[in-house]
Amino acid sequence: MPSQDPIFFYGCPVSLYSGKVRSYLRKSQTPYTERLQSHPDYLNRIMPTVGRFVIPVVETQNGDIVQDTTEIIDFLEERSAQPFGVYPAGPKQKIIALILEAFGDEGLLRAAMHYRWNFPEQNRHFIAMEFGRTANPTATNDDALEFANPGMTKMQAYLPGLGITPENVPVIEQSYTELLAALDAHLLVHPYLLGGKPTIADFGLYGPMYAHLARDPAPELLMKTTANRVWRWVERMTASDLDKPEFPDLPDTTAPNDTIPETLLPVLQLIARDYGPEIESLTGFINQYLDENKNIVSGAPVIENTKKRVLGRCNFNLLGSDISVGARHYSLWMLQRVHDAYDHLKTPDKTEVDTLLRLVGLDVFTQCKTSRRIARQNYKEVWV
Repeated sequence: MPSQDPIFFYGCPVSLYSGKVRSYLRKSQTPYTERLQSHPDYLNRIMPTVGRFVIPVVETQNGDIVQDTTEIIDFLEERSAQPFGVYPAGPKQKIIALILEAFGDEGLLRAAMHYRWNFPEQNRHFIAMEFGRTANPTATNDDALEFANPGMTKMQAYLPGLGITPENVPVIEQSYTELLAALDAHLLVHPYLLGGKPTIADFGLYGPMYAHLARDPAPELLMKTTANRVWRWVERMTASDLDKPEFPDLPDTTAPNDTIPETLLPVLQLIARDYGPEIESLTGFINQYLDENKNIVSGAPVIENTKKRVLGRCNFNLLGSDISVGARHYSLWMLQRVHDAYDHLKTPDKTEVDTLLRLVGLDVFTQCKTSRRIARQNYKEVWV
C-alpha cells in the first residue's frame, strides 16, 4: 500500500546507492519525485543540512531529511501503515538477508568500480555523458563531456583504496564471474534471492548490479552474455511490481518455513570465501586502532579529519593475491546490523543459524566484532 505522503528522492541513474533506494521506492509503491543533485533545492537546502555532497537523500513533506540507503529504507518502512516488509521474519532468512545486503553495499564495490573505470574504450563515453548530464541536464554533448571530467577523475582516484590495481585485476574478475555463474544458477529456479519476493538482500545486491554492472557497456555485455538470468533479475528489480511471469505458481513470499534455497548456498559460499577474509581483517584492524586510541570519547566522529575517508589500510587474501584496502569503517556499521539481529535470537534459533553459517563459511559475520560500536548521528559515523 503506497504512502499518502510523497517524498523527494535525490539521486541519479549512474549512482550505485541511488539504485538501491529507487528499487525499494518502486517495489513498495511509495510515491516519490526524483531530483538530481543539481536541483536548486539540493544545493540550497539538502547539502547544507547533510554537510557534504552525497546521494541518495530523501526529504518528506514534513521536512525530514534522511541520508544513507539503509536508514532511508528503514525510515520508510517505519512510517508506512503497510510496510513492504524487507526483513524476513525467519531467523535464518533474516541473518542471511542482512549479510547479503552488507555484501552488496560493500563487498561488491570492488568489482563495480573495476568494471566501470578499467574499461575506458567501451565505457568512457557512456559514463562521461551520464556524469555530465547529471551535472547539467540541459548541457550539449560537448559541454556534458567537459562537465564530467572533475567527477570522473575523483571517482577513479578511489580505485587503489579499494584494492583495484593491475596486479589484482585477474582475481577481482575471477571472483565476480564465479559469483555471476552461481547467481545465474540460483535465479533459474527462484525469481529473488530468498524466494518469491525481494528482501533487503535483493535491494543491497541490486545497487552495484544495476548502476555499474548492468548499465555500463562492458559489464552489461558480460552479464547479458554469460549470466542472462542475473540480467533478468536486475530488470525484475527495476520494475514496480514483482515481475515474475516465469514463476506463475510461486507465492509472493520468501521460501516457506525459513528455508534457505539450496541453490543459494553456492552464492553464500563464494561470499564467505571472497568477502569473509576482508571482514576479518577489517575487524582486526579497527580493534587494534581502538586499543591504541583508548581516549576516544563517545560521540566523536570515527574520522575527525573530514578530508580523509578511511582510518588506515588493512590486508586480506583474495584467491591467493594479497589485497591492500582502505579500512572502511562503514562496513563495520553494516556488520553490526547482523550482530544485532543475531543477538536478539532465542537460543534454539541461534543454534540453527550457527549451523547454517558454519555450513557455508559465513560464521565470520557473527564472530568478528569490534570492541566499540559505531553509530550514525547527524549524517556521519561516530563512536559509541
